[in-house]
Amino acid sequence: MKKHYSILLLALTACIFAGQLNLKDGSNLTGNVYYDGDAFRIDNEEVERDMVNKVFLGDVKGTETAVADEHKLTEAKIAEWRETAAVMEEEYPDANGLILFDYGRQALTSDGREINESRYTVKILTQQAKGWAQRGWYIDEGINRVKILYARSIAPDGTVSDYSPEDITYSEPTRGEVFFGKGQSMSLTIPGADIGSIVDVGYISETYAPEDPELFMTQFFFQSLEPVKFAATDFEVPKGRTLHFEKFLMTQDDPYIGQTISELPKFSGSVEPTIIETDSSTIYHWEVTDVEPLIMESNAVSYLNSVPGIFGGLYPDFSYYHKRFGELHSEHMKLTPTLDSLAWEIVGDAGTDEEKVARLYHWVQRNIRYISVKGALASRFGGHYAQITYDNKYGDCSDKAVFFATLCKAVGIEAYPIIVMTNDAGFLDRSRFPFWGGNHAINEVWWDGKPHILDATNNLFRFPYYSMGNCDLFYANYVRGEIVYNPPIAPEDNAMQSRTHVQVFPDGSASISDSFWYSGNMEAMYRGWFQYTPQIQHSKVMEQFVAQRKSGAALQDYAIYEIDDISKPFGMRFEYNVRDYLIEAGDYLLLEVPALRYSFEGIDLKERNFGIKIDMTYMRTHDVSFDLPDGWFAAFLPEDFHLENDFFTYDAKYTREGENVRFVDTFRITKLRIPISEYDNYKEDAEKILAYLKQRIFLSPAS
Repeated sequence: MKKHYSILLLALTACIFAGQLNLKDGSNLTGNVYYDGDAFRIDNEEVERDMVNKVFLGDVKGTETAVADEHKLTEAKIAEWRETAAVMEEEYPDANGLILFDYGRQALTSDGREINESRYTVKILTQQAKGWAQRGWYIDEGINRVKILYARSIAPDGTVSDYSPEDITYSEPTRGEVFFGKGQSMSLTIPGADIGSIVDVGYISETYAPEDPELFMTQFFFQSLEPVKFAATDFEVPKGRTLHFEKFLMTQDDPYIGQTISELPKFSGSVEPTIIETDSSTIYHWEVTDVEPLIMESNAVSYLNSVPGIFGGLYPDFSYYHKRFGELHSEHMKLTPTLDSLAWEIVGDAGTDEEKVARLYHWVQRNIRYISVKGALASRFGGHYAQITYDNKYGDCSDKAVFFATLCKAVGIEAYPIIVMTNDAGFLDRSRFPFWGGNHAINEVWWDGKPHILDATNNLFRFPYYSMGNCDLFYANYVRGEIVYNPPIAPEDNAMQSRTHVQVFPDGSASISDSFWYSGNMEAMYRGWFQYTPQIQHSKVMEQFVAQRKSGAALQDYAIYEIDDISKPFGMRFEYNVRDYLIEAGDYLLLEVPALRYSFEGIDLKERNFGIKIDMTYMRTHDVSFDLPDGWFAAFLPEDFHLENDFFTYDAKYTREGENVRFVDTFRITKLRIPISEYDNYKEDAEKILAYLKQRIFLSPAS
């Protein structure tokens, strides 16, 4: 290192470079760096060589690390943090970390800039909490920038480690999908952070060129997975403007209590804001203390619906958003002669509106590739012009929604792009607050005088089915100026059904043939599984499939139908043998229905604090016929079973057909959200079904 430093100094004696000096007192100087052999000169300021810790040459991307006086550490502040942490550790001995201070400020300035300031002080107690020392941002040149106010760690021995520019890295963001975008990721690793350390961070993210400042929206959550001593937020708007806000899970009468959560989380503080008027702005300030940690449960509703929080915006309803995005969507659905001809070519001789929509739906899924194209607001939420998407042959969800609606319009079918927040991200209750955004764009299409939901983003869904994530939510149809609730998908529209024949032999072995057919998400999932698995591996997949149905099963034959044509039902058939299918039980042999199993998400706990989020509504049916050896008969069959509640239904029946036996059942999950107030009944009914499934047929073999 000393050798490299010397070479660098030799270079500096001959040239002037743009760069930064990191001084031994932790401060930084940025400018044109020159070294005359005895001292550094940065612009017009001379700096003694012994005062310099590190030299950085080149563009330091604005990573000025000098800490403003108001944010400088003091011995008194560190002592206060340690004292607070000691009390919290005693109260929460199992915590991974402690949040001593959490502050967020979201501001809209009078000149239209959006400023997000975040400052937090935490103590790391376990390995899991070391993630607090990692920060990341997405920087889009020309739109936003990040300024780090301070970032440091305080070790148990009192050593303070401040960040320096070399702790920041810039890279292309990780893309889950094919992605076009001009931004980059900025990452910071705070030095010295380890178990026992206090981490203290502050930064400002500024969107200095928002496309529409009127879309300013704020949110802040007060609860975390770890205990919080103090949390505060400021929502700031230009003077003369009003912030419209909604509090969630801040008061005992919140409608989420008894639905998403059993009782209000424990915290202290006023739930009403302190309103502060300045010369240029109005600030709405909230602060709370002593917030208990969020204890996660399996299959719980989302964080969005589980913790105290506040949302804010400039408008009390959707009127502005309907106009803003409605005009945008309508403009981008401009029909061209090329698109008009294309639409009529696709629908061909289709006779009804439903048939026309089906052909267009399948065509768009298979011929317009999904690529995430991040850009300006107009393209992110409005999609590109339909003609551009067709020319590109690719687009993101907004592009495909606008394009599909445009083709429908060309053949006389009413259709619109709509904006949703998929249900896996939480239930965005647009009836309580005018959330204008979302994370996905799909379509509302009309036929038979009714609106229907379709999602052309995927490439595996047979008409009229669509992804489960797009139901049980409010969507925004901005063109029509409507906020609409889309209920859970009917179980019949996401089904797995099977017909099975079991030939039982006197030696206890069995030959089994199964036929399966599907609809909705189930069909898309299995179709995709085989579509993206090389055909040469299909037999291996089927071998694994039958092995899961019965241990020791040996695949004999199989067939898979309509893997590639999404306009036709997907199905499969397979045959397999099992050597020891029957189980001896005294004078009887026990016979079971192949792979008869159902699961109920979230019933593993005796008591819960949060409601349950189900992955999908669905229907599963079995129709199983058992052919018994001559002279054998069923000495005992389980009784008929029927159970029905607001969340699922189950019907099952065993019947004798001569000397043989038939079993049929239908299981339907009808809701995606189970309120916490209904958990006990939900769990009790689920356990009744699970107990019934354990029953077996008792066979009496021939003498």
